[in-house]
Amino acid sequence: MTSLTGTKYRIAQYDAFRDPEVCQTLSRKIIKEKIQSQIRFLELTKSLEVKDGISLLYKQLTQIDSDFPEKIETRSSRVYFREFTKIIPSKYGFESRNQSNLRVTKRYASDVINALLNYGYAVLAGEISKFVCGFGLDPYYGFMHRSHTGFQPLVYDIIEPFRWLVEYSVWKLANTKSKQKIRIKDYEFTKNGTIVLDEDLIKRFLESLERSFQMKREYKFKHGRKMKNNMSMCQEITISKVMIQNFADYFIGKNKSIIC
Repeated sequence: MTSLTGTKYRIAQYDAFRDPEVCQTLSRKIIKEKIQSQIRFLELTKSLEVKDGISLLYKQLTQIDSDFPEKIETRSSRVYFREFTKIIPSKYGFESRNQSNLRVTKRYASDVINALLNYGYAVLAGEISKFVCGFGLDPYYGFMHRSHTGFQPLVYDIIEPFRWLVEYSVWKLANTKSKQKIRIKDYEFTKNGTIVLDEDLIKRFLESLERSFQMKREYKFKHGRKMKNNMSMCQEITISKVMIQNFADYFIGKNKSIIC
């Protein structure tokens, strides 16, 4: 990526940021991909408990073009984490996402599941941030997340369809019966009730997360070996890179519509 190309992408990104219609289009696409990823994860669990939740998420997908995207995201997230709670053993004390009332921010967690989710999201955001900056885009100009305080909005836009990789890794650790399982000795509480994760648990979680990043699925990718349906088998982390490239090409008009 030359600096000249990066500058071209960035200038086009700023123009897109100033266009409310473009922001709405991109937000709808991101949220649609996010809901589809949540459905994909819940289906992977093969749990009968989440069957009704999956149906509700499919219903949200049908409404994505007829309602404000922010409303759809709020409703679908409420459904999704209600279902996620069902597939996490109760012994871990996970009742909801960001259940802690100790802090307003999600940075702090009062149970090990929320703590692992927070940690995993931070790792994922770091990976996506490298790709965004590598393409020359400005990580501080997003379309769905528009605040410039405390985080990189564009990075948080891009990670939405890939958060499920973190949630999948946490679910695997919480439900495995192998040596990789979460043990009581793997975390402890501070005096104010927040969680501190043991280094060994962090190591096991990062290994699980890396395997999730490397999982493959069918994806329309112009490079690599094609199957009979003209699709390629791509790693999830590669798909995130392709999505960023597609965003950049959309900004400069190379793609007539946003492709994910």
